Amino acid sequence: MSLKLIAEDIALGESMTTSVKIAELFAPERDVAPIFGGGREVVEYAELTSSELEAIERCVRFGYELLRKISPDLAEDFLRHLPIFQKFGGIAKALFPGDKPIAFPSEPGKIGVNFIVPQLVKYVATPSPSAPAYTSYSNNSWEISVTAGTPAYILGDGTNYYKASPIDNQRALLVIMKDGLVEVGTTPSTDQFKLWTEVQSRYGVYTIHPLVDQPIELGKTIYRYTTPGVIPVYHDLGIMWGFIPKRSGTVDMRLIGIAFFEHDLLANFKWVS
Repeated sequence: MSLKLIAEDIALGESMTTSVKIAELFAPERDVAPIFGGGREVVEYAELTSSELEAIERCVRFGYELLRKISPDLAEDFLRHLPIFQKFGGIAKALFPGDKPIAFPSEPGKIGVNFIVPQLVKYVATPSPSAPAYTSYSNNSWEISVTAGTPAYILGDGTNYYKASPIDNQRALLVIMKDGLVEVGTTPSTDQFKLWTEVQSRYGVYTIHPLVDQPIELGKTIYRYTTPGVIPVYHDLGIMWGFIPKRSGTVDMRLIGIAFFEHDLLANFKWVS
């Protein structure tokens, strides 16, 4: 039975929340992409109403229409993630307090869904244990200053784990699509990554295929890195994602995916300073 048909059977009022195994929840989407669990095997999940499913679909299709003007292949992959994004919407609804409905665009008292932008990644200028936006990204930017042979971090800083915003009424869940790390403007700066969480760190480095230096669209300097699957970034599970640069300078690495967030996080323009 489809998510939409299930949702239409839910009575108005408080959503039904259940504990589910991630592997079972996303089993129907296994041909689209695996899910990086990072040691988290069970999540709380709330069935979404048809209007919530449609809100997520509107967001994803809006992004698809823009992406396909730049990279049709990337756009098609993004659209194929729609059922995965919708299920993560159910996880966000269960994870955030208050049984808030999902809306696009966001509204007061609701959970917004939108594209990942730098201000949703580095959401404070000075990270701390209560706002652990540890990352090598510059403020309000997809740029990272790197030194050849010295690890840099998309998420975390090598010592402190990164978490999506855990701030009251500004919580977030980031969902990075499979192979959703794109470098723009220069040839690829790395061929080695390491990804782990505060509850699972046994895996070593993963490497990138040898044709990564070929652009994903002819005539455009856009390069796409492989990832171990869809990468969810929670507000209550620390994650570390680093790479070893092959050159020094500034790299432009962008995350392709969507974010679920409590409305107050982006109620107004957000500038991190």
